[in-house]
Amino acid sequence: MKKFYTLFLLLSFVTVNYAQIRTVVVDKAWVSESEEWSDFTYAGKIVFSMNANDEPGTLRIGNYDFLYDFVEGRGKFSNKATYSSAEFTHPRKVSATTDKQGVLNTTYEGTLIFQSDKDYFSVIAIVTILEKSESVLGVKMRLKDTARKEYAFSTKPTS
Repeated sequence: MKKFYTLFLLLSFVTVNYAQIRTVVVDKAWVSESEEWSDFTYAGKIVFSMNANDEPGTLRIGNYDFLYDFVEGRGKFSNKATYSSAEFTHPRKVSATTDKQGVLNTTYEGTLIFQSDKDYFSVIAIVTILEKSESVLGVKMRLKDTARKEYAFSTKPTS
């Protein structure tokens, strides 16, 4: 009976933690260069994951092609697979506004970290998360040190 009780507690803990992670997939993407927006696509899906237990604004991003392009290949990793995912950490809220449709636009400045084994690279990024009724509607991203390229995404929850 003790083993059953332990297994039940473990399963409950895993279920509660799993439910705390929100994952959205990019539905449509745009890039702005010289203040002109155009559609863009990358191989595979761009995925954003947010854990409710982390600081607000913290998120995990997955997509090799997008992340490589976002940092312009500056990581110089020994293992190129390190570009497959990055974590936006230590966010500092820069602004938060709600538009007429009730969409909350929260902008954060934080560190985008790429890390695996011996490879490590980080940049300062500006990320805006668009939310309405606990749903992430979109994300905008740019590097802090260069404003020439900005990315915008509309998102949909994973099924």
